[in-house]
Amino acid sequence: MQKSLLVLLFFAGSIFSFNANAQTIESSIKPAAKNTGFKMDGYILWCPTVIKVGNTYHMFASRWPEQYGLGGWTKHSEIVRATSTELLGPYTFREVVIQKREGFWDNDRAHNPKIVKAGNKYVLYYISSANETGYASSSSIEGPWIRTEKLAMPFSNPAPLVKSDGSIYVFGRKSVNEIRVAQAYTAPAFNAKYTLLNEGNNLLPDSAQLEDPTIWWASGQYNVILSDFRGKATGIDKSGAQYASKDGINYKLISKKPVYTKTVLYDDGTSQTFRRRERPFVYVNDRAEVVAFFTSCLTQDADGKEKSWIVAQSVTNYVP
Repeated sequence: MQKSLLVLLFFAGSIFSFNANAQTIESSIKPAAKNTGFKMDGYILWCPTVIKVGNTYHMFASRWPEQYGLGGWTKHSEIVRATSTELLGPYTFREVVIQKREGFWDNDRAHNPKIVKAGNKYVLYYISSANETGYASSSSIEGPWIRTEKLAMPFSNPAPLVKSDGSIYVFGRKSVNEIRVAQAYTAPAFNAKYTLLNEGNNLLPDSAQLEDPTIWWASGQYNVILSDFRGKATGIDKSGAQYASKDGINYKLISKKPVYTKTVLYDDGTSQTFRRRERPFVYVNDRAEVVAFFTSCLTQDADGKEKSWIVAQSVTNYVP
């Protein structure tokens, strides 16, 4: 058995033992305040990921000019950093962090960031074309960032988890014959070789498809929220579905009820139904409690112009 898989099984604990009374995050997500999150005039914002350094929260996100519409991500997406002294924001733009590079694996775009800390390094995973994931690392959250010269994993939508021994588990998706299957890779360190688990077979039950996973470790298991592509898990295309796994290979759907939909409730009693609501991200405190939930939300004005921003919602100390 491969060393990386032995570490994975040791870290996960007993396999296939789930809490029969487990509840999804849905009831713990609170209404959003309209003056929180992250907005930028003239830009579509997508793919939020947040980390706290000192007393400051740093959000990395994808952005591109609004004039190109949502489809502009394919050629114009770049990764930016914004900050706030409050977890829910509002966040203020600080800098462009990663742009596409000619002649390298990330020559098409820089998109779908996920920020983690591995040892004394900050590691920013991101994608370029479909099925291409790499990363950049830095000793400081403000850079400079050193990028990999070649892709690390041939899949997309990476959701990385740094384990207590410094090894890495990355959950994501790959398009195989136009079917978006869940896959996972492990590595003994962020800058080591990544090994595909389960021979690349779909990790989700019932041949479910996915986009946009976010991951955290709590209650002795891997916990994942993702976009239910084609709606096989929840019955609603691209609504939120929640899964868990003891071994990082065999995942179980927690509930058929969506954990989020396209409708966002606000704390003033109003609501808004977006045309697209995707890229969920959970922020977890040092007690393994989810305390904030971020999503990318897209609407269309009366003139047909697409606008998008990051919506932030408080979560009541959720533990699965």
